[in-house]
Amino acid sequence: MKALFYGGSIMGRSIFINLEEEIFKGNVLDVGFENYGIVYDLCKNSDENISIEYVEGTGGGKNLKQEFYDNCVVLFSLKDIFTKRAKKKFIKNISNFIKDDGIVHIWDIDKKYKSIFNSKIKIALPGKKIKELTIKDYNLFSDNSCQVISKIIADYFNIIDLKCSDNIYYIKAKKKGSKRDESAINSSKFKVHSQQSGSSIFKSFY
Repeated sequence: MKALFYGGSIMGRSIFINLEEEIFKGNVLDVGFENYGIVYDLCKNSDENISIEYVEGTGGGKNLKQEFYDNCVVLFSLKDIFTKRAKKKFIKNISNFIKDDGIVHIWDIDKKYKSIFNSKIKIALPGKKIKELTIKDYNLFSDNSCQVISKIIADYFNIIDLKCSDNIYYIKAKKKGSKRDESAINSSKFKVHSQQSGSSIFKSFY
């Protein structure tokens, strides 16, 4: 796993993340409040038979298949969920969509309570492609720190890799194998866009 971070601070210079060698296999769930297209770019040239679904965190849509996905990618989305309780519910929902021993990959900003974040993030993708994002979070009352998120994740996943540098963190975690007797997930809050590797067409389900 290569996810290197260079330069930058919570306010200021650009931050660089290298995902050129990142590989996802199997059924991939891309969860976010904004579709950056990064996961699709990482998967589209793969030799593997990959199915990708993009899930938008607002709006109504079809239910996702539970315990179906091999990998779930959450890219700069937890910052948009303000309370710890809501973040925990979000992670719990994700765990229900992932197969036993499936993997969740999280990249997000390490922003603590009473702090703000405003930086440009450059992401290196395969084929020497660079995608630039501007990430802002001025909510002084939201805590999206690596410490808080890793504790929430640990309730449902075993953390197998964690990197934190320049106010950006990466967490890779494997779903705990034990079955849980949990209430049904309300998937109506998700809007699902299906993507197939090698195609630039996004299909919306409503």
